[in-house]
Amino acid sequence: MKKYVFVLLSGLFPFASNAQLHEFRLSDSAFISLLTCDPVDDMAYTVYGHTAVRVNDPANGIDYVYNYGLFDFSSPNFLYRFARGELNYRLGISRFADFFEEYSERKSGITEQILNLTKPEKQKISDALFTNYLPENRVYLYNFLFDNCSTRPRILIEKNISGTVKYPEILPPTTFRTVIHRHNRNHRWLTFGIDLALGAPLDDSIGQSPQMFIPDNLMQVFGVAEIIQADGSIRDLVSETRKLAPGYPVIEKPLDSNPSVILWSFFALVALISLWELRCKKHFRILDFVLFSVYGLTGCMIFFLSFISIHPAVFPNFSIIWAHPLHIVCAVSLFIGALRNFVRYYMLVNGVILLLFISGWDFFPQEFNAAFFPLVLILCIRSLLGFRKKRHPR
Repeated sequence: MKKYVFVLLSGLFPFASNAQLHEFRLSDSAFISLLTCDPVDDMAYTVYGHTAVRVNDPANGIDYVYNYGLFDFSSPNFLYRFARGELNYRLGISRFADFFEEYSERKSGITEQILNLTKPEKQKISDALFTNYLPENRVYLYNFLFDNCSTRPRILIEKNISGTVKYPEILPPTTFRTVIHRHNRNHRWLTFGIDLALGAPLDDSIGQSPQMFIPDNLMQVFGVAEIIQADGSIRDLVSETRKLAPGYPVIEKPLDSNPSVILWSFFALVALISLWELRCKKHFRILDFVLFSVYGLTGCMIFFLSFISIHPAVFPNFSIIWAHPLHIVCAVSLFIGALRNFVRYYMLVNGVILLLFISGWDFFPQEFNAAFFPLVLILCIRSLLGFRKKRHPR
């Protein structure tokens, strides 16, 4: 579960840096390339891949990889700052041989795109990387959509070439949620968690440029990009593309259980229990206590992300209509006799709201995961049943 939580908001688990950087002048034989590492289907924390920059100068014995994806688990209040959206990432370096070994061992494919740069451009990019690595510059506030291991190399390259990078439109308009779903592929519970945590802004239409927050998308667009120089001449951004490590083939069979199947099965169980209660004129308060407590705790998470966290695309999140913190109040009130009427009318209002929510399911500016539907129905049934019960025999 911890693995899924971290993937939900970061998408990247980097290796440790073990190289020391010093400023140097590149030789004529030097080249700079973009490295794109493929995800590995049986490793959920790799689902979005990784981007790094390689500076190779054989004449000077230099072969470094610059990685904008490092963070420190042991930093103070790490979990809170992670959830709050205040997680600091940093630029690290590693020898290419170590980088290659790290990703090859886990069977992650590595694609290298050698950039078509002049010698002054190579030197400027190398110097910019050195400047970024200085202690006062290497740390940055990570943003999983707009400022990550993929966006930083792109911006650095664009700023340090003589001319303007032109990107042909090869990625059709879509939404962040669609892009994320596509790269989650076989990890259905990860998709479920993302859909629960992230709100309506994830469904805004986006063009090609924002989609390059995903390493694979950046690689595709870089492959067709051109540099337009001040004199009007044009050259390809990438001079050569080569596969350094083949990686695993994509697995078509889902690796996770299906949340919809599991939750519809749970709905059927709750529905049968509810029918039995109606027939026997009983009411299992303990079942409602557990359900409303779980929904309430889920609502606390959504509330925190929506109103306290600074993560992007978390507000508004219309899932807070069916999963909100007030359900905890109802859960506790079930066992307080003096609040019996409060519980009944809370259940009535909640049931009506959920019926309206279900009827407007397709009209919200937010795409809800299909597995949410049985969860909403469960709460709706228990709410209406709770209002119907004037007494609580059990």
